[in-house]
Amino acid sequence: MRLTIPYDISTPFPVKGLSAAMKILLVDDAELFLDLEKSYLNRSSFTIATARSGPEALAFIRSDRPTLVILDLLMPGMDGDEVCRKVKSDPLTNTIPIIMVSSIQDPELRDRCFRAGCDAFVSKPLKKEELLEAIERTVVIAKRLDPRLPTHLLAVVLHNGEHKELWIHSISKGGVFLEADPAPEVGEELDTTFSLPGVEEKISARVRVQWQGTIREDSPSGVGCQFIEIKERLADVIRDYVNEKLAAVGSLKGVS
Repeated sequence: MRLTIPYDISTPFPVKGLSAAMKILLVDDAELFLDLEKSYLNRSSFTIATARSGPEALAFIRSDRPTLVILDLLMPGMDGDEVCRKVKSDPLTNTIPIIMVSSIQDPELRDRCFRAGCDAFVSKPLKKEELLEAIERTVVIAKRLDPRLPTHLLAVVLHNGEHKELWIHSISKGGVFLEADPAPEVGEELDTTFSLPGVEEKISARVRVQWQGTIREDSPSGVGCQFIEIKERLADVIRDYVNEKLAAVGSLKGVS
């Protein structure tokens, strides 16, 4: 099924209805809460992964780049706020939304979570509607972090051992939209190289396909891809380029 996504090119699904594929990491040392959260998110379009400790969660986040993390605060060995702080201080993972959860009703603990950089806080015992609303809200916030720029850039893409030339129709610090037909599958990783006008150094990055579809009704089909391996310096070059071009045409940042 093809999707039309009028949001950021790294967006894995439209907000309303949470209907397209996304990878959610659930982190809790209690099996009961993991099972409860999985039951609330039991949709065929969601890929659910679990971790039972802070170090296990960090390893998964760094290797798999989930779309969203739902993270328990108090866990043996490493608390959730420490995990959150490490994720948010890493330029390769700091745009991943994190929802913190805790059964302790303490304003200081809640503040502790937000000081660590979490995007939302939900109290236990979890209620299904509250959790889904928090997911929707944090995804909207995450989408607004990186403005996107419509463009027409040629990229060399390595896919299944074959180099192809594909057009980039939208770019942000978080990823690109590539015109591709047939399209790579969601979850596939591609090596990309492209140049930005006025920038001497070529941009090389590894991306993961987040969704298939179009960014506008009249645009070509392709794939929205998230950067998963890119030098921080090059990511900053992309950000500055996008911001400069958007400022020049008076465009608004974020989603419209």
